[in-house]
Amino acid sequence: MGNSIEVTGPQNDQGFGGAQNAPGAGQGINDNAMGQAESLVDKAKTTAQNRVRSAALNGKSQAVELVGGLAQSLLLAGQQLQDQQSPAAKIVEQAADRLDRVTRYIENTEPEQLVQRTESWARQNPALFIGAAFIVGALGARFLKSTPPSTSGYSGDGSPARFSDREVSRPATVEAL
Repeated sequence: MGNSIEVTGPQNDQGFGGAQNAPGAGQGINDNAMGQAESLVDKAKTTAQNRVRSAALNGKSQAVELVGGLAQSLLLAGQQLQDQQSPAAKIVEQAADRLDRVTRYIENTEPEQLVQRTESWARQNPALFIGAAFIVGALGARFLKSTPPSTSGYSGDGSPARFSDREVSRPATVEAL
């Protein structure tokens, strides 16, 4: 009675506590956690792919609008030059026709194919790609600059704020000084 220890609860060869220390008991928890982690990763991957695809489709539609607008502008300019019997009319109309074909190509091609073909062409013709990117950027800037500014902003007194792209509206507190 003096030196005896009474043990209650199940015992096994590993010691006290039963299934907690049994071989493979923690493996089930690890497998479950790994399965949940893989599921979350797959879900995040799918969500990211959907967002990228949506952004690519949005960019594609903006590119179609931009290139189509440039083609229409060139076509009108070519018609005006033809009315003036300018020798440049034919060149401008050919450029408008090519831009129109580019617009239709962009419209009918999947974004992944566009990226793949653009990358391969850029690798084969780096100087032309950089020059074309500069020209498209310059034409795009001119096109965007030619559109009238939005009058969605309002000045401090409630009247619409009217300023050009080179001006910055001042807060009412600065104007009062």
